[in-house]
This record gives sequence, structure tokens and C-alpha cells, in this order.
Amino acid sequence: MNLPRFWAIGIVVLVLAAVVNLGAMNAAERGFVELRNTVDWVQHTQRVQNLIEHLLRLAVDAETGQRGYMLTGRESQLERYVEARNEIPVSLDELRALTSDNPVQVAQLVNVGTQLAARLEILEKGIAVKRTRDEAALADYMTSREGKIAMDALRLALDGMATEERKMHEERFAGFERSLTVIRWGFFLVFGLNLFLVTLGGVLLGLDSRRRGREAVEATERSDRLAQNVLERTADITALSHYLQRLQEDEKARLAREIHDELGGTLAAAKIDLQMLANKLPPDDIQRTRLARAMAAIDDAVQVKRRIIEDLRPSILDNLGIGPALKWQCAEFEKRAGVPCRVELHDDELVLAAAPSIALYRVAQEALTNIGKYASAKSVAVSLRHDDGQWILRVADDGVGIDPAKAVHPSGFGLLAMRERVRALGGDFTVTGRLNEGTVIEARLPAGIAAAA
Repeated sequence: MNLPRFWAIGIVVLVLAAVVNLGAMNAAERGFVELRNTVDWVQHTQRVQNLIEHLLRLAVDAETGQRGYMLTGRESQLERYVEARNEIPVSLDELRALTSDNPVQVAQLVNVGTQLAARLEILEKGIAVKRTRDEAALADYMTSREGKIAMDALRLALDGMATEERKMHEERFAGFERSLTVIRWGFFLVFGLNLFLVTLGGVLLGLDSRRRGREAVEATERSDRLAQNVLERTADITALSHYLQRLQEDEKARLAREIHDELGGTLAAAKIDLQMLANKLPPDDIQRTRLARAMAAIDDAVQVKRRIIEDLRPSILDNLGIGPALKWQCAEFEKRAGVPCRVELHDDELVLAAAPSIALYRVAQEALTNIGKYASAKSVAVSLRHDDGQWILRVADDGVGIDPAKAVHPSGFGLLAMRERVRALGGDFTVTGRLNEGTVIEARLPAGIAAAA
């Protein structure tokens, strides 16, 4: 069996179990309806039997009342006779309605009616004889067996109806017992089949669940391995990035030193030689003007050299520390952009270790460069303070702001470079801002890392 199909087979089996349950419920409902019908028929039979017995009692009551009158001659004795005679037609009509669906009972009821009429006629005849006070006729009536024969015939007719009703009751109850037996065995069969189907469906779904569990575990393991690989590759790339940043800073420092030492010395020697040559010329010599232009050009080259060196590795940062370096950077920003830049320092003579100093300086440098290019700011504030075991560099402007989505967009290489510089030292880097409400850049470094060696 194909394992991936377990769940489908299990669902089909459970659906079959549900169908079987519905069939069992339908069979149970039919059995209940049949039971209710049987109960109704039992009650119907009981009413018929009660009416049969009631008719017999009415006939007996009529005979008793008539006999009392015959013996005493008092009219009050006829009250029972009259009541029975009046009630007999009512009971006959009710019995006729209850047995109208049974041809046998209909035929027997006709006979019962005939016998009742005959018996009542004999009783009425006796009352009439009593009222004539004819002793001979009364003696003949009292010794006659006609009344007993009519009463026995009535009893036989009513017994026939009772026998037929009992037979009908027995047949219906036997049919009900057969149906009940069928329903009982059907219920056991359905229950067994349902138990089998539910068990089979549960087993199949359990197998499928275990298969899915194994697949989930395997998928989780693959995902964990992939995540571990990604973390390892990311760590490698991050370490490489941090190494390249350090290498870049070291290379910038080396280039700054070489430019300062080699080019600076060459330019100084050239200017000295030109100055000595100019001193040997007469004051009105035209060559002095040319030498003056050459020395001015050398001075311009020296300024360019100084600017290149400061961009590569600001000497003020190495010589005076991060505070003066930030102030110088803000002053240069004001010259270039024409935007006021305010500096707030925790300590004007603050000295930090080399790595955090250059990192904070580069963050401020890149932030000011971005402000000059994109922010259209009217003022900038740079602060460096110590708070809760951290050194916090904050650069804030009141410019056009920044889209929060762009603050973490991978294509923002300037922000990405700043973030990696700070993270390389175990710090945090955040960019906050809203459109037309300015931007705030914060770099936080642990105080232990930032402490000067």
C-alpha cells in the first residue's frame, strides 16, 4: 500500500463509518416508529376488548334490571334496564368505528348487533307481559328458555369478536418481535461494522500522521541544517566584511603616512630649493615671479595633500581624540554644505580606543555626507555621551526625513556600512525618522570596548 494514500483511505473509511451510522440511525428510527405503531395497536385492541366486555355488561345490566322489575313489579328497577338499553347503541357505534378495518370483525359485529337486538326484544316482551298482569302469560315467559338461548348466543358472538381481536393482537405483537429481533441483530451488525471501520480509519490516519510526523521532523532537520549553514555563511561573510573594513582602515592609514612622509617631504624640499633659488635672484628679476607662482602651486599641493590625508586617516583623531575630530568634521560639513552643525560632547578631552574611535568617526562622517546630499536640512546636531554603560553617538537633522522601509533596505550601502562597523564592535545601530520630520541615527558601543587601551 502506498503510504501517501493512507490519509485518503482513512478518510474514505471514516466516511463509510458515518454512512453506516446514518443507516443505523435510520433503522433505529424505523424500529421506534414500528414500536409506537405496535403500542397504538395494543391500545386499540385493548379498547376493542373493553368495549366487547362493556357490551356484555350492558346486556347483563339490562337483564338484571328487567329481572328485578319482573320479580318486584317496581318501576324503579327498570332504571338500570333503561340506562343499559340507551348506552348499547353508543357502544355499538364506537365498536363499529374501531373494527371497521377488519372484515371479520365487521361481520361478527353485525351478528352481535342482531343478538343484542333479539335479547333486548325478549326483555322488552317480558316487561310488557308483566304490565298486563296476566299470570298465565307471565308464568309461560318465566319458564321459557328463549332468553337464556339469546343471551348465550350474544355471549358466543362477543367471545368470537374478543377471540379475533386477541388473534390480531398476537399477530401484530409477533410481527413486532420479529422486527425487533431483526433490528437488534442489525444494530449489533452495524455496531460491529462501524467499530471495525472506525478502528481501521483510525489506524490508517495514525499511520499517515506518523508518516507526516517523520516528514515534519526530517523537514525541520533539513531546515535547521540549512539555517545553520546560512548562519555559518553569514558569520563568514560578516567576519570577512569586518576584516575588510579593518584592512581598509589600515591601508588608509598606511597611505596617509606614505603621502605625508614621501610627498610631504618632496614638496617641502622642492619649496625650499625654489625659495633658495629665488633668494639668489635680483629683486627685479622676472624669474622671481615665476618662482613665486611655482611655490604657490606647491603650497596648493600641500593643502591637497593634507585634505587627502585627513580623508584617509584624520590625524586629529589619532592625536587629539574623538571629541576634537567630531568638531573638526562638523566644521568641515558647515563649510561644504552651509548648514549649521552643533556638537555636544560628554567630555571635550575624551579619548577612546582606536577601533571604536574610527568607527564612531566614520559613522558621523557618512551620516553628515548623506545629510548634505539628500536631507535638505536646516540644522544638524551631533552628540556623543555616556549612558547606562554605553557610548552613544547621535546624529540628528531636521530635513526631509527617511522612509522607514529604506532604512533597512539592503541597497542602502551607506547605512549598511555604518551598521556593520558598529556591529563589528558588538554595538547597536538604529535609524529612525519620518518623512518631512527629520532623521536620527544612533550608534551604541559598550563602554568596555570603547575604553582607551
